[in-house]
Amino acid sequence: MRIVVTGAGVAGLFSALFLARDGHEIVLLERDATPLPETAEEAFTWNRRGAPQVRHPHAFLGRLRNLLRDDLPEVRQALLDAGAVEVAWGEFAPATLDDRSPLPGDEDLALLACRRTTFEWALRRAALQTERVNLRDGVKVTGLIAEPGTTPPRVVGVRTSHGDIEADLVVDAGGRHSTMKTLLGEIGVEVAEEKHDAGMVYLSRFYRLREGAIEPDKQAFNGGTIGYLGYGIFRGDSGTFSITLAIGTEDKELRTLAGPARFDEVAAMLPLLRQWIDPAISEPIAEAHVMAGLVNRVRDLVADGRAVVHGFVAVGDALICTNPLYGRGCSLGAVHARALAAALRANPDDLDALALQLHASAQDEMMPWYFASVAQDEASRQARLSGGGGDITTSLIAEGLLPLTQIDAKVSRAFFRTVNLLSTPNAVLADADLMARVLAYWQARDSRPPVPLAGPTRDEMLAALSVVAEPVAGR
Repeated sequence: MRIVVTGAGVAGLFSALFLARDGHEIVLLERDATPLPETAEEAFTWNRRGAPQVRHPHAFLGRLRNLLRDDLPEVRQALLDAGAVEVAWGEFAPATLDDRSPLPGDEDLALLACRRTTFEWALRRAALQTERVNLRDGVKVTGLIAEPGTTPPRVVGVRTSHGDIEADLVVDAGGRHSTMKTLLGEIGVEVAEEKHDAGMVYLSRFYRLREGAIEPDKQAFNGGTIGYLGYGIFRGDSGTFSITLAIGTEDKELRTLAGPARFDEVAAMLPLLRQWIDPAISEPIAEAHVMAGLVNRVRDLVADGRAVVHGFVAVGDALICTNPLYGRGCSLGAVHARALAAALRANPDDLDALALQLHASAQDEMMPWYFASVAQDEASRQARLSGGGGDITTSLIAEGLLPLTQIDAKVSRAFFRTVNLLSTPNAVLADADLMARVLAYWQARDSRPPVPLAGPTRDEMLAALSVVAEPVAGR
């Protein structure tokens, strides 16, 4: 089968690799004219205008790390050779845990610390080395070719800036900026869509540890919230790391003052971040970047139990995207790409059955995380508006579950599994034993010493950012 995959990001590259392995001929189209850099380090300055998220931190979660280990070991090895680091649960587990003894299954509890550019570089190199993948960059899809008189419409190719391309199947892997609705609308296909504003704006900057410097905290990921501002540290490959600040879209005053030019100034006001950006520890290797307009969105290519289009499917963020703060997009995109290959193996001659099986996979594997992201975003918004409070569920998580992960090994493991998509979003809350532990710890919250503030109050930060240096005499 000849398959056109539109978009050479993570979901598109995984789709190409899995489908080519099954013997299909793949034409992989990328609108950015972005030849593969020679090295992973050169890839850090890759001109990926169509994927602005590459300038921000990424979490390559345990679900994705295990998929690479089990299905694409050569890509996993290439990433490790390029400086990526696998970080196991034991490295996250603090010394305060009641039991750090290893258990069966711990071998799955590891994620991959890596820059998005390095990850995509290794995937693209693998695709280019695959005989059945023909990658064409600098090619923009301008339309779909539909077979006349078919119900539902049957897609048989794409129109591009470089001419028409015939295909037995078109796979949209265009990410959260996919133009699927417009392209399908032009051939008479209406796509149902649900969308929720994530309510956040992110600022991120990358740094590199200085030679001989020791990481201030051996845990790979650290972060939290001071109510009005979220923050996180993300370990990368080859001695790099990145910091992200998250500001609510409703906080226009803070967004104005805490712009990219003030990034280090804001980060230095948070003790956890200050130690990482100490000039003796690290140096910045990129400017600060902003990411806005973020949504949780789901599109549906099945209505009333039938596919609304034949010969066209979508994978990853093009179909279902979630707030990137939670780091789920790449992992879910890879899982969905593998599901596409499985659905095509099961239904090589039945386009409707193919669409329905892929739809079912998305409902099982992706939609629970979509709903979880929407709920988490709303809880974060309410906490910001209330000055750090929230409903009882938010309190149970903030004052019960999260601090207990630093003490109770069973709760810590279960939470790590959920964060890494190795169990369902509600796995901890649905487990009677775990919830009994969380509830007991939460009920004793008033007897514990108050948690030190992780940063200044909002008024203190605004006042500090509003200070204008006095003019120097004679200037």
